[in-house]
Amino acid sequence: MELFRIARSLKTVGLVACLAGGLTTPAAAQVSYTVSPSSLTFPKTAAGVISDGRSVTVTNTGTVSLTISSFSITPSEFLLVNGWAPIILLPGAQEVYQLKFAPDAAQTFTGQLTITIAGVTNSIIVPLSGKGFTTSAVAQVSPTTLSFGPQTLGTTSAPQTVTVTNAGTSDLMVTAASVLPPFSLSGFSGSTTLTAGQSLSVQVTFFATQVGSYNNTLVFSHDVVNSSGAALTGTAIAPSSLAVTAFPVLPTATQSSAYSAVLSSAGGTGATNWSLSPGSKLPTGLTLSSAGVISGTLDPSVAKGNHSFSVGVRDSASHAASETLTLPVNGLTGAKCSNISTNVAGTNSPIVPIPDLGTGTYLGSQAGLYPGGTNTRPAGHDADGVAFANAIQPLDANGKPDPNGKYVLLSIGMSAAHTLFVGFQNYVIADPTVDKTHLVLVNGAQDNATAGIFAQPGHPVWTDIMDYFLPQSHVTANQVVAAWVNDVAYPSGTFPGDMATLQTNLEEIARILHRKFPNLKLAYFTGRMYGGYSNNPKNPESPEPYAYESGFPVKWSIQDQLDGLATLNYDPHNGPPQAPWIDWNSYMWANGLTPRSDGFVWTCQDYTSDGIHPSLPPLSGRDKGANLMMNFFKTDDTTAPWFLAH
Repeated sequence: MELFRIARSLKTVGLVACLAGGLTTPAAAQVSYTVSPSSLTFPKTAAGVISDGRSVTVTNTGTVSLTISSFSITPSEFLLVNGWAPIILLPGAQEVYQLKFAPDAAQTFTGQLTITIAGVTNSIIVPLSGKGFTTSAVAQVSPTTLSFGPQTLGTTSAPQTVTVTNAGTSDLMVTAASVLPPFSLSGFSGSTTLTAGQSLSVQVTFFATQVGSYNNTLVFSHDVVNSSGAALTGTAIAPSSLAVTAFPVLPTATQSSAYSAVLSSAGGTGATNWSLSPGSKLPTGLTLSSAGVISGTLDPSVAKGNHSFSVGVRDSASHAASETLTLPVNGLTGAKCSNISTNVAGTNSPIVPIPDLGTGTYLGSQAGLYPGGTNTRPAGHDADGVAFANAIQPLDANGKPDPNGKYVLLSIGMSAAHTLFVGFQNYVIADPTVDKTHLVLVNGAQDNATAGIFAQPGHPVWTDIMDYFLPQSHVTANQVVAAWVNDVAYPSGTFPGDMATLQTNLEEIARILHRKFPNLKLAYFTGRMYGGYSNNPKNPESPEPYAYESGFPVKWSIQDQLDGLATLNYDPHNGPPQAPWIDWNSYMWANGLTPRSDGFVWTCQDYTSDGIHPSLPPLSGRDKGANLMMNFFKTDDTTAPWFLAH
């Protein structure tokens, strides 16, 4: 049965054909394959910067299985991103090797990707080339931190200016400037070249939708140096009178698709009643209810772009407030963009996020992040996590304390997790409050690497981490101190039984992390993003309700550790440790365009065309998920001691 699960997990890269008798090597005359492209040339890249990825695809064009027995990459300036060996490809199956280029000098680098196929005398040689150059451009941001508030809900802060200056002697291009709600950015109109000494200034404002504290990062992207930026904080307080608190820019709609946005207000008396302001008009196909819900399906005539209109709200004491809102509309993506929410099976009730459901139940299982339906980490568990966090210190390659050493946060998961972690890495590079002197992020998440695959300690996904990803980052397994895990398993049956395999896999991953990384103390697990936009029936883990339900195995695994399961013990006082301390990272799931309690939503524009993977900039899916992660790592008491600079 386990072999069957492995075979299903490999999907497009081929099915495992390992049987009890071992691997079989086809006769050389029967083997047929293609390799595309035959060589890789990377774009000219500045030393210290990593290029975009390039891929080589091996396709089994024969009628029998073939085995890719090994691969290698030389020299070290060419980095592996994805690709395994050994792996067996059934007829028609493919394996994709993705590489990036990271020059460390101003010279032309040449190398090769060597792929060995069992039974084939000559290895596949794919030549690699790329040119590195040095730059004297320097991106200097001022100020590096901005603080807003206390700001009353329903009001926009005064703008604050952030300036990026080319403090070097050669040209520097600012290719993008971005920030996410509740902050807004103005003053950047497109790619801007800064000659030596030139500056670009942008303005940042703060408009919160709920009372509380907020963190974010303003990111400047550049062509020849890594990202730079400023750390943003804001505090919002309640209004003294009725105010519209909906963020002025609504979640993005998709042409010819269903849409929903819930408007909000604060400071009023009793019930509220919403209406369009005189002379205002919604995009055709949408209506505004008296409860403040904009809904409907956009008429095909609605053009892409920003559509502005004004709304008003009145409370039971006849107090009134109004606001001008903007609704961005983008084109169809190829995903199922009208699946803007998902109901509990067999009902008309929308699925409720696990933290919001609290002590309530989903198909008989109590929600909440922790036992008893609470969302508050148990005090004893928190104290243990804080103790581990405070004990983290820089380590040398052998795992010995060294003030000049490093410590590693490693990601584990599939391709969607890989994409989110790339966005997270970009935030870390840009954010001046993060400890970049000692902290190293290593992206171990890989395409098609389900939880069932990571739950096998001998699988080549672990070989990639040990032999490529860690060395490429100039660190070792002894320096890994924490892990972020976001993975899935193929569901079978109905809830809760359909999530049993994922729970088993997650708990085994925790034990494998403990065995492979002797100094790893903390592991943060999370469930998936919304899956309702998925359009790929070949991925049974992707549609709802499975994406939602994937949060329960995280809850149950943590609960097993809280309940003292010996095989998840992390405390040497209770016996030999078998796993790291595990807990939630940021909760990722929201029911499409139905806001969860903190107002967070996933729009169809947050996904690529398959409706599964987070979209890349200038769309916001990757960065929205990465921003959730940043907020957690910057503020949680078990991460801040080692994540932030001190």
